[in-house]
Amino acid sequence: MTAPPRDDSSGASAREQLNSFLSHLRLPPATLSEGVARLEFVVEEVHLRHGGIIHGGVYATVLDTVAGYAAYSIAPEGAEVVTMQLNMNMTAPARPGDRIIATARAIHSGRRTAVVQGELRREDGKLLTVGSATMFFVSGGIS
Repeated sequence: MTAPPRDDSSGASAREQLNSFLSHLRLPPATLSEGVARLEFVVEEVHLRHGGIIHGGVYATVLDTVAGYAAYSIAPEGAEVVTMQLNMNMTAPARPGDRIIATARAIHSGRRTAVVQGELRREDGKLLTVGSATMFFVSGGIS
C-alpha cells in the first residue's frame, strides 16, 4: 500500500486517487482519522464473479485497503505501510447495487507493526466480511 499524504483533512489524497488498482475497481478514497479508516462503495459489475455476487478478492482488497489506511494513520512519520498478514471470514454475499461500508480500527500499534480489525457491512447493517491484518511499518520507503 502506498501511503497517502497526512495533511488532507478530507481523507482523500492525491496519491490515493492515483492508485491504479483501486481506480480499476472503482473504489473511492478512504476517509481517515487516528487509527481508523472508512471506505464506502456501491457494488458494480466490475466487482462480480459468476453467479452475480461480489468476488471474494474484492472483499479481501477492500479489507486490506482500509486496514492499511487505519495503520498508516498511526504509523511513524515518513513510514510506508505494507501488509504482513491478512485474515478474513466472509459471512454473506453482496449483489449489484448494494452499498458496502468498510471500516477498520487499529487495536495495537508498536514501533514496527500494527494490528488492525476490520469489517465490511451492507448499508442495512448486514455483516459481509470480518477480519484482521498485521501491518508492517517500513521506514525510508519501499524498494
